[in-house]
Amino acid sequence: MLERAEELKEKLVQIRRTIHMNPETSFTEFKTAALVSETLSELGVEHQNGVGITGVVARLGNGNGPVIGIRADMDALPIQEANDVPYKSQVPGKMHACGHDAHTTMLLGAAMLLSQEQFDGEIRLLFQPSEEAQDKEGKSGAMRMIDDAAIDGLDAVLSLHVSGSLDCGQVSLREGYSLANVDTVDAKIIGKGG
Repeated sequence: MLERAEELKEKLVQIRRTIHMNPETSFTEFKTAALVSETLSELGVEHQNGVGITGVVARLGNGNGPVIGIRADMDALPIQEANDVPYKSQVPGKMHACGHDAHTTMLLGAAMLLSQEQFDGEIRLLFQPSEEAQDKEGKSGAMRMIDDAAIDGLDAVLSLHVSGSLDCGQVSLREGYSLANVDTVDAKIIGKGG
């Protein structure tokens, strides 16, 4: 499988750069979801669009065993990109500053590899919208996907996040919540300095 993964490298780099150049903020990930859907269709992978508004859920395996979810977020941030790279954001005021372009690409890479394997159980690929914000009802993309039954029947869920604090090739594992926040706190500190 590692050899096949190496063979996919250039294709995945191109997918990631395409997503990076076309960032979409929370609940507007229509082009990103279309790219995900098109890629899954090319692989012959069964999937459902419009889950949690703009999410995509794919299913792999024969269903006779545990059901494991793997989740990646797809949304960008409302930030102007200052990087001067050939694949820089082409959308003024929006960029993938948090790695979600990489997360989406990695999950598509997993689909490319796993779709060629035969295994018991099910791997459910969860392409989640709106990790960075909530809608008018106070729900994030995760809650919208839960409302749409995306995680029903899962025995476990795996997620990932890129980190600039780790060297290339290193992995950090943590059980439970990690790097999660959709709330903000504004504080005004009044006092005397010294």
